[in-house]
Formats: sequence, structure tokens, C-alpha cells
Amino acid sequence: MTTHPDYWNRIYEEEGRPGWDMDRATPLVEELLGLALPLGMRPGGELVVPGCGYGHDAVELESKGFSVTGLDFAPIAIQGAMHRYGDRVTWSQADWFTTHLGPWDGIFDHTCFVAMDPVRRPAYVDACAEHLRPGGFWLVALFHNVNGRPGPPHALPMAEMRHLAEARFEVLHLAEAQQSHPRRAGREYLLVARRR
Repeated sequence: MTTHPDYWNRIYEEEGRPGWDMDRATPLVEELLGLALPLGMRPGGELVVPGCGYGHDAVELESKGFSVTGLDFAPIAIQGAMHRYGDRVTWSQADWFTTHLGPWDGIFDHTCFVAMDPVRRPAYVDACAEHLRPGGFWLVALFHNVNGRPGPPHALPMAEMRHLAEARFEVLHLAEAQQSHPRRAGREYLLVARRR
């Protein structure tokens, strides 16, 4: 069951390097920042990466001048991030839905939202809004195609994502990703949204 850390720990234990881990930051860090900064996201602000896994994206964001918290439900993921990157980032093993950390200026979400059971999507959007300061940015990469596999990750049509996000956010950008990792090319799209 994806709502318990043991589910994710088992994947880390069995696979070592789970299928979602690219052993480096996603190229979408550059693309999402390139979209969000001109739209008003504050350079050098405080960001959180929920579902940070081994921390590649969190450290890439830190290298660009942001103060970053990498958060993951799975203790093994946080241990792996700390082993790889030390204390460059603030690491926290916590549940995104119940953590009392934050608020932050922005959320960078590459694999967390799509890993959630689809029935939890509205609650996830609410958690994102609650973890952001007013006017904070949610940068998220999503799948519209998972090649017919059962999730996680779960695919989500753009129109449905717009509807979910607009309950708490102003949608500033929603379009196909241009710089996806080759394994994900043509299957991802990006959302940049500002908390209302």
C-alpha cells in the first residue's frame, strides 16, 4: 500500500536504485525554473522537494542558490540522500500530508504527486497549498502516459490536473515538457502554479 513507508522502503531494498531514480537530477529542474522565475518565483527562496528519493533534484536546486528541504516518506530514501550528499540540503523523513515543516516559497515535485493513489489527489493539492507561503509556487512534472502500466506512477490528463490545481492555485503554465529524460520523453507535462 503506497500510503505506508514500508511499501517504498521495500522497493529501495529490493531494487537499490528504483526505476524512477536516474542517478542524477532530472533535466526538468532547468526547464521548470526557466518557466517559474520569469513568472515571479523568488530566486534563492526556500524550496521543498517532496518525495525527494536519493536527493538528486534537491541538491541540483541547492546548487542554483535555493535553500532546500528534501522530504521523503521512506527512511531508506533519506538515508541514501544523506549518504550521497551530506548536509548540503536539509533532509527530513516525513509524511507530506501531516508534516508541520514549512512553509516554503516553492515546491519542486517531480515524482511525488504521480506516485499518489489517484483518490488522494485533492488532498495532495490541499497539502501543497498549506505548505506554501501566500503567493508560493508549485512546480510539478506529471505523466499523461505511463505506457499502460498500473501505477505508481499514475497518468493524469492535463485537463484533470488543471481542474485539481485551480481549486487552490492560479495556473501559470501547463504544457508538454520539452526537456524530459529520454526514458520519459513525450510522456511528461509541466505545471507551474501560484498559491492563491
